[in-house]
Amino acid sequence: MYRGITLFLLLFLVGCHDTSFDNPAPDSGKEPATTTITELHNRFVKDPFVVTGNLIVKGIVTTSDRADNFYRTLCIEADGAALEFMAGIDHLHNDYPLGVQVTLRLRDLTLGKSRGVLQAGYAAEVGSVYPTSYLGSPAAVATHLTRDGEQLTPPTPTVYTIEELTPERCGTLVRIEALRYTPEELADGAWRGYSRFCDLAGHSIYTYVRTYANFADEEVPTSICSLTGILQHDTSGGGRFILKLRDSNDCQLD
Repeated sequence: MYRGITLFLLLFLVGCHDTSFDNPAPDSGKEPATTTITELHNRFVKDPFVVTGNLIVKGIVTTSDRADNFYRTLCIEADGAALEFMAGIDHLHNDYPLGVQVTLRLRDLTLGKSRGVLQAGYAAEVGSVYPTSYLGSPAAVATHLTRDGEQLTPPTPTVYTIEELTPERCGTLVRIEALRYTPEELADGAWRGYSRFCDLAGHSIYTYVRTYANFADEEVPTSICSLTGILQHDTSGGGRFILKLRDSNDCQLD
């Protein structure tokens, strides 16, 4: 009798083992992309809309919330196009570190644009001035976003001059060289808020740092420098371009 029970248990365990290989978990991140981030940009219309089809994209994480300048969001880039995922949870850099490839399932998410950056999140509440809202829970994030492995490929920013910037490049990781901090009136010399930088020809670009970022109170270097950040376009601010820095290392002295 005992031999029969033992044989039954062994067969049961083997059956379970085989089943796990035949039916991988749906959130394993192994499913292929069905479209590209570039195509999402091409399809996008002016107003936010809910994705109803089986749209899946892949990309490399280009931001980190470790320095608290990106708050509960991360940016994903592939082939020169990017989007911002409105996760709504803290410490994203632990599960989705800089340079990891991820799979993003867009069904039931809302696509909208803020400062030229394509966002994917929940639908915004009625009356909200924002195009999308945060998901807000680890379970919701895991339903839509998974990492494709452990390999990290540090993202390389694309180098542009200020004159070469266009709204179509918003959301991507950009580097601009040979800039000098040119404070506006009432600027206090710290990173917090908006800081203006100019190139040798006098063209300007701004950086943005949240008050709660861990480098917000540090002094802005006054030497010639290069800046790296996520490109934004502020149409309400006269059409100025903005680099949202990830941390203080995104400013490098030339």
